[in-house]
Amino acid sequence: MTASTAVRRRPAGVGRRLRRWLDWMAIPTIVILAVVIAYPIIEAIRVSFFDYNLLAGEAGAEFNGIENYSKLATDPVFWESLKNTVIFTGGSVVGGGMLGLVMALATENLGGAWRWLRGVLLTPWAIPVIVVSFLFRYVFDQDSGILNALLARVGVADAVPWLTAPEWALASVTAANIWSQAPFFLLIFTAALGSVPTEVIEAARIDRASVWSMIVQIKLSYLRGAALVGALIMTIQNFNNFPLIWSMTEGGPAYSTTTLLIYVYRLAFTTYDLGYASAIGVIWLVLLLFLAGLFVRTLRGDRA
Repeated sequence: MTASTAVRRRPAGVGRRLRRWLDWMAIPTIVILAVVIAYPIIEAIRVSFFDYNLLAGEAGAEFNGIENYSKLATDPVFWESLKNTVIFTGGSVVGGGMLGLVMALATENLGGAWRWLRGVLLTPWAIPVIVVSFLFRYVFDQDSGILNALLARVGVADAVPWLTAPEWALASVTAANIWSQAPFFLLIFTAALGSVPTEVIEAARIDRASVWSMIVQIKLSYLRGAALVGALIMTIQNFNNFPLIWSMTEGGPAYSTTTLLIYVYRLAFTTYDLGYASAIGVIWLVLLLFLAGLFVRTLRGDRA
């Protein structure tokens, strides 16, 4: 009896010791990740309290307290960049999400040889961002662009300066970004649609519910969690989107497509004002953390 009990208990003890060793072995990785992530943040916060010229370096840095943060309140370019960031991010997430949802619902019941269509629709997401930017520079070109050529065929005589007019540039860049990111939402919505119970759909069909009713009242409720996760990921990505905008417009014309990231880049590497650039970077990080916390809180509320 005692021997058999010891035999039964030994694997549990070995398992506990193994888990304890695995925890200890994970500590170096956790420490390295913490240093890699925390050090740049701490350094950016420190530099944001200095008048720090990148060319002069640490020797020429002078402590100026919260002057860099006070400057934000009266800096029109900062507020323009913040507005552009919100519009670009919000437009990309909402537009990409809606387009991805439409594609997911349209291809949900495809079978046989038609399944290849879903793979074709995912192609834009696999194309490098720099290629997307050059593709849409050609599409939106004022003189030889495809879009203006199509508009001319339907009677629009004047060529629209899509990328060189402040009133059109941000919308054009956002449209290119939506085209690039919609397949991501297609992917997550397609996966989420697979979790809708077939019994619920069959019951709705027996009750003669319309296709629209099934989408609005049944399917969308199962897609809410996937939509929140996708929106969080794409919000973070679009806040950090530099290559697409820079390749298409370089933040112009007249700051009309300058986002916070592009403004920070110009401050740090064009005017070499690293202190002020760091202050904007800190504000930018706080905004991202706030948005991430808001998404996570909403997602937890849905699960509860």
